[in-house]
Amino acid sequence: MKAETHKLSNGIRIIHKHSNSIVAHCGMMINNGSRDETASEQGISHFIEHALFKGTKKRKAFHILSRLEDVGGELNAYTTKEETWYYSSFIKNYYERTIELLSDIIFNSSLPEKELDKEKDVIIDEIHSYLESPSDSIFDDYEELIYHGHPIGRNILGIKKTIKSFNRKTIQAYMK
Repeated sequence: MKAETHKLSNGIRIIHKHSNSIVAHCGMMINNGSRDETASEQGISHFIEHALFKGTKKRKAFHILSRLEDVGGELNAYTTKEETWYYSSFIKNYYERTIELLSDIIFNSSLPEKELDKEKDVIIDEIHSYLESPSDSIFDDYEELIYHGHPIGRNILGIKKTIKSFNRKTIQAYMK
């Protein structure tokens, strides 16, 4: 079956492909990745990916994660050099619940400063783990050589210095 494409009045494009499976999948792609960052923003797209799960105007972090897990679903995200994805797999009866949750975290994130400070340590640990794996970091070394001085040559995770500098204000400014 062919995928259907719709464009909302606010410019958001929706692509839908019907499936007869009991399991459904839904994702929201944001056309923003590490290629869009300045040197002082290195890692902010990835940081925001983490930050949006930390609370909304109506949910705390625990409620975000449990909203789909409680009904057998899964919620996750990842950032690349080109885009950031927020996605879910769930029983198709929970489609509305999933769309509402994804919309809430993307459009209504509260970015609680206390949670952002905790997340800095999580991401710095992620950077250290990544650097300890030569089979992973060799690709970044290669891209840094090929694209030296260009954002596409930088590591998606960022660097310790920039990660520590991010706060609610810098995140909101970048998102705007």
